[in-house]
Amino acid sequence: MLELNSFILRIGGSIKAPPMSEEERFWFMIIAPAIVGGIIIYLIYAKIKTRGGESWDNGIIPNNFKPTKENIFELFIAAAGAIVRRDLDNHYMKFAYVDKYLAVNFRDIYYNSVESYTYSLNHALKIDSLASWSNKHLSKEWKVKLINFLAGLAVYDGGFNSDEKSHLLILMGKLNLEISDFDAAYREKLTNRNERKYQYETSYSKSDFFYKVLGLEKTASIEEVKAAYRRLVKLTHPDRFMNEPEEVQKQMGEKFRQIQEAYESIVNS
Repeated sequence: MLELNSFILRIGGSIKAPPMSEEERFWFMIIAPAIVGGIIIYLIYAKIKTRGGESWDNGIIPNNFKPTKENIFELFIAAAGAIVRRDLDNHYMKFAYVDKYLAVNFRDIYYNSVESYTYSLNHALKIDSLASWSNKHLSKEWKVKLINFLAGLAVYDGGFNSDEKSHLLILMGKLNLEISDFDAAYREKLTNRNERKYQYETSYSKSDFFYKVLGLEKTASIEEVKAAYRRLVKLTHPDRFMNEPEEVQKQMGEKFRQIQEAYESIVNS
């Protein structure tokens, strides 16, 4: 009873609480800093998360994204997603181009980037953010590499459509580049007013088309065919699109079927 009365006295607003005992003071000195520290850590974590992950979700490069080689590698993937979204019909084929480019130009840090590529397709990087970060952190040499990488990606399936062309020309201006900074083959296509329609199966023989579906040259070895098949099957497997609209599921199911057909035709020929 005395203990209860003591407790009531401690919490009473109008009654002065008696001083804490040595044991109470000991636990207070341990618990209070832990609580305050936990709150500080949570606030720091929340700030980092807001500046980092959530910014990418909105297509914005976060302020704490430094120009390391690893980050530039990821920047190229994010920029690729923004251009591929302008012609999604063949995005699974274009990953082969992205993967090959990264393996050659970032050889010392290259790693499988399927997850980053898929994320970039779902969270398009805004052109103003890409240009602003690049102008601040990249040399002209790197900016020229970036825009030619994107141009090569856009024409990988046959040519530029109007949306791809517009995106590249706007980005060129925002990066303070000129049309002459594009490779000669891209300059011609970018300045040609007549849009080119993509007719893969009539432009290539059936055999050539199957290799193109897998993102390979016709001289590719059977090991390269198998590796490309495994990579693309993982990227386009129907299970990845179970929560997408029915139209998307149907479209990706057809892409998955094409990959299967191409692989079986090549290995059984």
